[in-house]
Amino acid sequence: MARAEWLLPLSGAFATSAVATLVAFAVGPGCQTRCFNSFDCGDGSFCYAGRCETECFTDDDCRRPPECQDNPLACQPKGLKCNSVGRCVGRYDPRPPPVFVQGPVSEIDTEVDGWDDPPGTGQAFIVDSLAIADRSRGFDIDGICRGPGDCVDNSLWQLGQLGNDQIRQGLLGGETLLLIEVSGLNLPFVGNDRTVTVKFFGARDADDPFFPANNFQIPMGETTCCEFKINPQSIAGIPPQARARAPAKIERGQLKSLAPVPIQFTLTVGVPPHPEIRIERVLLSARVPAKLTELSEGLLGGALPINTLAQTDNPYCKTLNQLCPRQLPDSTLIDLIATILPPDIDLDIPPDGVERLEGGGSGRIEICYDGENSCQPVPSRCASDEEMKVAPFEPSKPWTCALRPAMADGYSVGITFSAVKATVVGVGQ
Repeated sequence: MARAEWLLPLSGAFATSAVATLVAFAVGPGCQTRCFNSFDCGDGSFCYAGRCETECFTDDDCRRPPECQDNPLACQPKGLKCNSVGRCVGRYDPRPPPVFVQGPVSEIDTEVDGWDDPPGTGQAFIVDSLAIADRSRGFDIDGICRGPGDCVDNSLWQLGQLGNDQIRQGLLGGETLLLIEVSGLNLPFVGNDRTVTVKFFGARDADDPFFPANNFQIPMGETTCCEFKINPQSIAGIPPQARARAPAKIERGQLKSLAPVPIQFTLTVGVPPHPEIRIERVLLSARVPAKLTELSEGLLGGALPINTLAQTDNPYCKTLNQLCPRQLPDSTLIDLIATILPPDIDLDIPPDGVERLEGGGSGRIEICYDGENSCQPVPSRCASDEEMKVAPFEPSKPWTCALRPAMADGYSVGITFSAVKATVVGVGQ
């Protein structure tokens, strides 16, 4: 979220933190107290780019920012609500909500080549690099731009700074194995194909015993590499077919999926056993060479739902560290995201109003708000926070509200990847 351009006078003293004593002031940005995370800031402020900031005092400050009063047409609302740390959250739009379009359906042919081909019969590639992209890389998942040319959805980019090294180790160790198959290609391939199918499979090393050193290349002294079996959980139906497949096209060597699909793979963060994580509404692009030896410049973009993150262990706060000033051995990734790395929930799925989360001093979720009917243009009315609260499954554990089906919205993520040619030798047991 953009740095606040204004600060109203404050009075009184904030709490003393481990980093600095925060005092009230009435000056513009530049003199704010330094911080490492939001725990270092007092009530009504949050940590942004190493400084304690205050963006709002009331909900109206977010919907109609004071600095826009003289020229309201030149300013956009900053959010729907002002949360407990003085930050605007949620998306406020006085106009009717947009209709979500699931991909450029006008480009999809009635008959998609390779759609019904058996698994393992197309051109297979095994992902050999995978990383959460920086904030400028991603897809426009929801069809909504924040401003001219500002359409990339990747609100979880900060997680890359925490987890990319571990994700890489998971690939090298053979724990994360993701096959991408391009079916229906016209051969010989000349760089263009109007209709193909992209399929996603979890994979298992075909070597017996397990030998990850030859997953992506032929090691010295060996003669083969890159042989895998399809994880049986990745296929379904009679006859068996990929659970995740999407129509796609190739233009001038650029592969592009035309409709979103969910994919699932092992997320190697923290200590084993590592969880399977599901990403919804995934789009793909990659460069395909004429010899079909690899996929390069790959990009995946999709949504991580709130309740998926609420079921995924947070490995970063098991012990005290600079990121986590208190030990949270049982916390989840949604606690980490909502209290320490607070990006906006930016994907309204379905488009009924954006859900919100509030984290507290405990480092865990304290309140969930259902976005359904949060603001209606006709009649012009916004539901109160009390009306929007979602009850937790267990009253003594308020963070369990994030597990409710009503908390269906998600955070966007962009993932870069590359892949090398692979051989599918069957389906695992």
